[in-house]
Amino acid sequence: MKKILIVHTKYTQKGGEDIAVEKEIDYLKSYYKVETLIFENTFKLKIKEIKAFFYNKNVESLDKFKEKVIDFEPDYVYIHNLWFMASLGILEYSLNEELNVIHKLHNFRYDCTKSFISRKHLKGEKICKACGLNKSDIGKFNRYYKESFIKSVLVNNFGRKYFKLLKNNKLKIITLTEHHKNYLNKLGIELDNIFVQPNPTLSINKTYNQTSKRLNQIVYAGRISQEKGVEELIEAWKLLDEHNSKLIIIGEGPLLNDIEKKCEKINSVEILGYRDNTEVLKIINESKAVITTTKLYEGQPTLLCEASELSVPSIFPDSGGIKDFFPNNYEYKFEQFNYQDLLSKLNKVVCSDYLIEQGKENQQFIYRYLDADRLIQSFDKVLEA
Repeated sequence: MKKILIVHTKYTQKGGEDIAVEKEIDYLKSYYKVETLIFENTFKLKIKEIKAFFYNKNVESLDKFKEKVIDFEPDYVYIHNLWFMASLGILEYSLNEELNVIHKLHNFRYDCTKSFISRKHLKGEKICKACGLNKSDIGKFNRYYKESFIKSVLVNNFGRKYFKLLKNNKLKIITLTEHHKNYLNKLGIELDNIFVQPNPTLSINKTYNQTSKRLNQIVYAGRISQEKGVEELIEAWKLLDEHNSKLIIIGEGPLLNDIEKKCEKINSVEILGYRDNTEVLKIINESKAVITTTKLYEGQPTLLCEASELSVPSIFPDSGGIKDFFPNNYEYKFEQFNYQDLLSKLNKVVCSDYLIEQGKENQQFIYRYLDADRLIQSFDKVLEA
């Protein structure tokens, strides 16, 4: 049986990427012998961790990785998020030692941070669809973290080195969508080194009662932040035609307190804050639809895929690779940043009493697209490439 060592750094606030990695680990354990090395970022850094910021090499993390490699002797090293506790040292060491290393990209941070100049980051656009930052946020210097100049310098230094490592021909890169694959190719990375492999999200407990009668509510579940478009979603919701629907907002993030205050007097909006994935799935299963108004390209939309598995329709922006996970000519996607179009789709969903067929079509599509046998055959091809 092939042996795979999976490396990942958890985010300080658990999000879709962490959930996807957890599910993929469980999924791969059914087919391979899997060991994991999981790191976790903290708000309070030790001196040695601050040094790792500057040198992009966390000695302690690298030592743990070396020990794992010696003890487990993996056939493949499968790397997810490296920022910042795992550090680039693990990827660099793996390439230098000619380990068979695969790296899955869940976001576009490598591109957004690889320059100190905002002009090179934004590429002439007012807003970056890869990260959501705009020119007024960052100025001439590529201030990736608006609240910290020093942290921005450090992540830019990280990005410069990271991108050089991504261009190493020994590295096999996995993306979640064809859009991301083509994005990398335009940056100079060979297509032969890039493989599309969606996350195997299909692991919802089949005991959920998929009923045709659902509550008259639409659910947003994700990070509560500017780049996710939550403020614009609420503004569009306030402009809806007369209705008796409710917007449920689930999640944490920097805008949570502001959003709670703004919605205190809006009876049709309910802010739930953080809920674990089991409770979120239960709420989705009881709802009419789910929605994302992200300003980003995004990777694989965990919320939307889970909704499809539960035969719940989704509203989403037609941008990046999100549409890869839905049938052709999908009715409820809207033009990104066109909030009149968003309002139109919201009105259409809110006023419809018959979304059952669309939900079933989404369910059938996602079952085919994320079929376990199809995905494992695809992953085997990546390993052997």
